[in-house]
Amino acid sequence: MRTYYDEDDYEGYEAAQDLLVRRLTTWAAAQGREIDPYAVISALEFRHTSIDGRLAYWTAALVRDFLLSYVPRTLSATADDAVLVPGTLLLFLRYLHETELADPMGDPLTDLEDAVAKAASEFPAAMADERDFGVGKYWVMTAIRHGVDPADSDAMNAFLAEVRAGKYSYDAELLADLAARHLGEQGGRALPQLPVSLPAEAELVDAAERSSLVVKLRKFVEWVGDGRALTGTGTLKLADGRELVSLLDTGDRLEWELGGEVQRARSSADLPNLRILFEIAMRARVVRVVKGKLVRVAKAAPLVKNALALWAAAFETLPERGLLVKESPGYAVLLDNCLDLVLPDVLNTVYGMPEPIPVVRLAESSWLACLESAYVDLDPATEPMWRDGFAGEFRQLLGKLAGFGAVELTTGPADPMYTMDLVPENPELPPDVLDRLRRALEAPSVDLVALTPLATWAVRERLLREGRFAPVVGELADAAPAAVLGVVSEHFDEEAAAAEIGGWLAAHGGRDVGLPLLVDAVRRCPFRTRASVMLGILVDSLPDGRAVLDGLRADPALGPIATQLLVERGELALEDLDAGESLLGITEQFLGLLETAGPEATAATLAELPAAERVHLAEAISASGHPDEVGLAELAEVFEQVRG
Repeated sequence: MRTYYDEDDYEGYEAAQDLLVRRLTTWAAAQGREIDPYAVISALEFRHTSIDGRLAYWTAALVRDFLLSYVPRTLSATADDAVLVPGTLLLFLRYLHETELADPMGDPLTDLEDAVAKAASEFPAAMADERDFGVGKYWVMTAIRHGVDPADSDAMNAFLAEVRAGKYSYDAELLADLAARHLGEQGGRALPQLPVSLPAEAELVDAAERSSLVVKLRKFVEWVGDGRALTGTGTLKLADGRELVSLLDTGDRLEWELGGEVQRARSSADLPNLRILFEIAMRARVVRVVKGKLVRVAKAAPLVKNALALWAAAFETLPERGLLVKESPGYAVLLDNCLDLVLPDVLNTVYGMPEPIPVVRLAESSWLACLESAYVDLDPATEPMWRDGFAGEFRQLLGKLAGFGAVELTTGPADPMYTMDLVPENPELPPDVLDRLRRALEAPSVDLVALTPLATWAVRERLLREGRFAPVVGELADAAPAAVLGVVSEHFDEEAAAAEIGGWLAAHGGRDVGLPLLVDAVRRCPFRTRASVMLGILVDSLPDGRAVLDGLRADPALGPIATQLLVERGELALEDLDAGESLLGITEQFLGLLETAGPEATAATLAELPAAERVHLAEAISASGHPDEVGLAELAEVFEQVRG
């Protein structure tokens, strides 16, 4: 039982959905409370289809969005019909916390309860307001108002045909608004991000203080002083440009030789590095133009003093068009026109990678993205020239980012991980691209790029603002034991998980004190498959994990899981198990099947057994002494279903 599933893992997600509905229904009934199963399904779908996809991650803002936007848009029901939805969500959130499934990055339960209470008072009005409907719901509710049963497809089709024929009126303007809003709200799941390690904030601040970008921006703002007159076209005067080239050490040339003749800068526009700095200062809003004069922004004074915030503000301006690339030739314009699309994608791709990425891979993917975005259809004879020119501009772009302290450029052999997918079966890359990449990455040394710690921090901040999950090693040091194991088992690779668990143990009194707390969290987990994954990731993070599993074989709650893990890892042979362990192992497997595949699939598996063997198995499992009483009760119902 996980709380995160890939979008294409339909079977896994649906089994988890069914399991949570079953368990929540039983849990609520024990408290004398009724739930609306569809409301649970809707809440899970709301989170599953979100940008981060975490089913157990909830905040007050998400509660409000679900009750006052998502449900009114998607649930074709009146407020009276949906009366149980707010209360069901409240019970669902309480259940997540009681079973320790709740994501530790979410809001505290008290905040969520307050959010439900506040949204519940507005829920009836939202459910009745047609402006909150989705297009599908609009037509369903319109059909119901005219006495049409939307479950009757023939009746619904006939109703829609009569609408088209003009028999029934409808609000065309409202419908157009709903359709436009629906298109605007369409998002989708973002690719998961690998955990990253970040230095302490003091180190990031120190790096920002030393960065040339911050140093130059501060000097520029100081130079602006009480104001500097600009040219009629809004650029710096040439004399001021010359002064700034020296003051800021921009590297711009004031004169150069071309065709045997000396060329001189005729305006500040001929000083590209200074122009970029000027644009960054403007877009970061530390300076502005007032009546033809460049002045400092008074409210930005605290920002200029805060090196880390200033670097981040400048960094956020970089994907904007017209900033980092030249105006010509055509392939430079192509890169510039899609810079706001390409650069964030490049930064997200490099973010979190354990090894520097070959620049050629990023250049090729950016080239393909720009061609698709701009709908460019090049002549095959000129395409190689454009592609090579584009790659050159892309490398210059990375060079500028390196100058700003955002990336580190190195050379060396490409890590094998960047060639593993370069096979003919890869449908995402055209054959000619695969061939070029294979040849390029065979070289003993290629250009490589990685994010600096500053850029890693800044990209992560942007990802979080977008609602994405961007874990960082060490952020779970204060989390509850079950929370830390749950998060690392679903979102961390083995190396990052070991680092996170090791840090957690160090923060909680060391191994002797912390390890029993983590093991107890696994014991309390009411879902056997989740407990198994949690225990597996825990022992994998320990140098003596095998010994820990051996020691848990006799544990009443964890013995079946520990034994099963040892068998699965080839560290224990089936013939070494006694009869009791074997029976507990069989029971554990059926309980796991029930959780991951559901009652119907479990029943189908049992139905394949001879009736007498099935009866014997049911009796043996019932008497096995397995600790999962809730699961055993569900499994007994499945046996009854098959027998009936």
